[in-house]
Amino acid sequence: MKIFYIDTDEYFIDKDFLRTFADRKFLSEEKEKQHCYGRFLVKTAAEKFFNLDNIEIEIVNKKPRFRNNQLQFSISHSNNIVIAAFDENPIGVDIEFMKERNFKEIFKRYNYKGENISKELFYKFWTEYEAGIKLQGSPKTKVTFPFKDNFMITVAGNFTEDYQIYKLDENGFSCV
Repeated sequence: MKIFYIDTDEYFIDKDFLRTFADRKFLSEEKEKQHCYGRFLVKTAAEKFFNLDNIEIEIVNKKPRFRNNQLQFSISHSNNIVIAAFDENPIGVDIEFMKERNFKEIFKRYNYKGENISKELFYKFWTEYEAGIKLQGSPKTKVTFPFKDNFMITVAGNFTEDYQIYKLDENGFSCV
C-alpha cells in the first residue's frame, strides 16, 4: 500500500489548470479546490509513480476508480492536506485535522460509555469510521496514525501493514 499527499499551502497550482480536474459542480470554491487537488494527486501518482497510461476516472457506486485499470485508490482531504492511498485491493482512506471540540457530546451519538475521551481517541475512531465507509466493505487491515502533529490518518482495506508515504512537491515525489 502506498500513500501520497500534497500540501496545498506549499504546492501552488494555477486556478485555471486546477479547474481542469473538476468533474462536477461544488457549493464552495474551497471544496472544489480540495477535490481538484485530489484528482491531480491521484492522476499524477498514477502516471509518474505507477506508470499508468490511461488515467481516466469514473464513479461506480459513488466511489472513484480508474476506468481501464485495476489499481484501487481512495482520496481524502482536511484543511491544507490532500491524501490518496493506492493498493491492488479496494481501499479507503480518511484524514482529519485534529481540532478541539466537545468529544464527549459527539461520542454520545455512538453510545460510547467511556469517560476519558482524548482528542487522539476521538480522531482515531472517526478516521477509522470514515475510511470504512469509503472502503465500502469490511476491512481486514486498518492502519491509523498521527500525521504532521495535527492530523490523524486511517487507511482501511486488505493489505499488508507495510506502507510508504510520499509527498508531492515541485521536485516530484519523495518518500517521507
